[in-house]
Amino acid sequence: MWLVPRQSRGLSLRSDVPQVVRDALVRWYEGEGTDADHRASVTMVVKARTHGQWIACDCLGADTPPPLMSPAYLSEAETYYLRRLTSERQKRPEHENDCPFFREQAPQRFREKRSAVPPTIDEPHGLFTAHRLAPEKLAGMPDESEPDDRTRGVAIPRLARLLWLLMEMSAVNVVEPLPADSGRDSSMAKEFARLRSAAERLFVAPGIPLSKHFYTHIEPYERNVVFARLRKAAQTWPTGLAPQAFLALYALDISGTTITLAQGHALEIKTRVQYSGALAGPPYLVLVVVGEHNPRDGYAALRAYARPLARATNFVAVHNQAERDAVTGLLDLQYRWRRRDIAIGFKRPLFDLASRIGPIRPDLVLDIQDDSTGELIEAAIEVIAKDDPDYLDAKQHKIAALAELGPTVFARAATIRDHGMAAILKANLGIG
Repeated sequence: MWLVPRQSRGLSLRSDVPQVVRDALVRWYEGEGTDADHRASVTMVVKARTHGQWIACDCLGADTPPPLMSPAYLSEAETYYLRRLTSERQKRPEHENDCPFFREQAPQRFREKRSAVPPTIDEPHGLFTAHRLAPEKLAGMPDESEPDDRTRGVAIPRLARLLWLLMEMSAVNVVEPLPADSGRDSSMAKEFARLRSAAERLFVAPGIPLSKHFYTHIEPYERNVVFARLRKAAQTWPTGLAPQAFLALYALDISGTTITLAQGHALEIKTRVQYSGALAGPPYLVLVVVGEHNPRDGYAALRAYARPLARATNFVAVHNQAERDAVTGLLDLQYRWRRRDIAIGFKRPLFDLASRIGPIRPDLVLDIQDDSTGELIEAAIEVIAKDDPDYLDAKQHKIAALAELGPTVFARAATIRDHGMAAILKANLGIG
């Protein structure tokens, strides 16, 4: 077994892993190791990760390209693990069948399957933190009785929940009815101001408000102000917690590890940017966590999560273009209906709402007040974005549940596009 440079084939610049360490790693991986084996394995894995190396297995011999493993860190589980680097395109070899690190290939495309039941989304608990100190812990061989982690449904990243919490607390996902005699007081600057106000009520560590390490412009990061403040704060940061800062940025594009910002700025992230709403496209609101994974690299932008927005001046989260069309349609309809003394307000719930039938999360919650008649209508809006069977199954599950609570408006993508939200509301609610 050898340590080799990342992105290499593993045939050159090798450094031998001592046999005693290799044996300890195998014993720990197979579930038969001692605490001493664990310590030796963790030391080797952390060293490889810190120095930008992969682990090359010797099961195929010394003269052929070796199977490669990357020392990875899974923050959600707070543990290191060995990620097999297999690629038909790059012709990377598999381990021998009798090698302790061999595993059969995962079923193709199974990871894209989704349950018909919408996932539960609760607010994150505890501090506003996304980066944790890496403990000295290495996962062993996955339990075959558990679902294969290469095909398991992807969990919602904590960084995503933190962004949604920030949006929820700042109420950027709420659109109030238009004032009777003025226009909508909204702009990108005001939306970011609401986020900064919410950051004053959240804490990244005991006694340290998020607002002290929260930025809505890229300039402090580019001028190293973010790093300087973190290094100074780290001297008195509570023990056992990782110093970290957050950037909330307006983005024009997401590509791999690159976030494209306005005015020609770009931000590189250590890992691929995670995002939801791939079909919606830009613009995005991106939450970036800045921290130190190892002393060699120092502070850097470690991870990022992006969420598409309805408009640059309205930070209402959307998941697809149909939802964006629905939200912008309602925003425009506010002006048209105000002339007829009909006021519209709405909210995009980001977390499950408690109800008498259990947790539920409509796409939109709508309030309509007809001042000429005094009529008040509260309704849920479900946006039907596509005709995929699995997607429709999930929607039918929600629709059946929402029907027990009150009126539900069904807004199909084609109808929104061709006829507008006014026609949809009139057909479903008889108003307008």
